[in-house]
Amino acid sequence: MTDNIRRLFKQMNEQTKEEALACLKKEFNVSDRKWVKNEWIIGGRIPEAFQEKIVALFQKLLRKQAVEVKR
Repeated sequence: MTDNIRRLFKQMNEQTKEEALACLKKEFNVSDRKWVKNEWIIGGRIPEAFQEKIVALFQKLLRKQAVEVKR
């Protein structure tokens, strides 16, 4: 599932990536956005209990991004 999360993250534009990292930071009570990106997204060390929720969040943000791009 981590490969799926990485793939979704790569599809995001910079604004959506920043929003995604901010959401992950808030949702999972993590203090450092850079740590989330390096350890979880790039490093692939996402806690298994969080993976399903992260996929759903990323899919939602990508749908939002698609709507904003069409405008």
